[in-house]
Amino acid sequence: MDYMKSFGSLSLGSRLKRLSDRLVQDVIRLYQSQGIELNPTFFPLFNMLHQQGAMTVTDAAERLGVTHPAISKIARKMQQEEWLSKTADPEDERRQLLALSSKSEQLLEQITPVWAAIQGQLDTLISCQQHPLLDSLAEFENLLEQRGFYTPVVEQLARRNEGQDIVIQGWDAELRDDFRRLNLAWLNRYFDGQLLEKDHEALNNPEGFYLARGGYIWFARHRADNQVVGCVALARHDNECYEISKMGVDESWQAVGVGRRLLMTALDKARELGASEVFLESSSKLERALQLYRNLGFREIPHPEGQSYYDRADIYMTLTLRA
Repeated sequence: MDYMKSFGSLSLGSRLKRLSDRLVQDVIRLYQSQGIELNPTFFPLFNMLHQQGAMTVTDAAERLGVTHPAISKIARKMQQEEWLSKTADPEDERRQLLALSSKSEQLLEQITPVWAAIQGQLDTLISCQQHPLLDSLAEFENLLEQRGFYTPVVEQLARRNEGQDIVIQGWDAELRDDFRRLNLAWLNRYFDGQLLEKDHEALNNPEGFYLARGGYIWFARHRADNQVVGCVALARHDNECYEISKMGVDESWQAVGVGRRLLMTALDKARELGASEVFLESSSKLERALQLYRNLGFREIPHPEGQSYYDRADIYMTLTLRA
């Protein structure tokens, strides 16, 4: 068992580092077998200078998408090993240009066919993948650039601290519009705003659809500004069976425990009422919600009616409260 895989996305950086280390070690062995002494970590700067010609450290850093200090460090090592030279820019003597040395130029004839063989094998491996690595990597890098990593995580941690000020409260007719707003948000985000007849009934008349039939609705409210950031309904089917329904959490408040608190409130109520089972219908698109359900003990089973009334629901889950 590769235990690191069990860490999921938390091990992304470590797995990429492990993959990089494996490839670098193999390239070192390949170079050594061909009598080549170049450090594989020099490749990006080496090959770019070969293709683009002399340039400054700043230009190299921008084109490779790495930091100025990182390029400076590699350039110093390459200069020490005489793969690279530094000369004054004829247009501005204050700037230094990086260029391949004569030693590097001599190496190119020997190393070019080795690069071609390496690329051929890597392309063969990638072509066998269901999801080509380079395309997936480029997509991930674009998303990382657009959405960031450090700042969203810091904001999420701040939200988690603020989550201590979240209050769970029962039905309030003045919050009817919030119930509709929160549910329309995820319907719009994942299902193009699809609304079936039962959706209209539940969102336009929650009192009649849930409360009058023996069900309940709760809201998550931020104590500081009274902002409603989440909701959930518990629908009664009979005295033994209840359904978790219409759970929605504002996108900016997800992954900080609001959904868990709402769901726990609904489950506690179902236990208080003496229910033996709680079920829910969900979608494979809602990965975060599904993980929450599984963590709380829900298990996926075939739909008892063969399929759901909702086209978007392809997962049926149940939780036994008592035998």
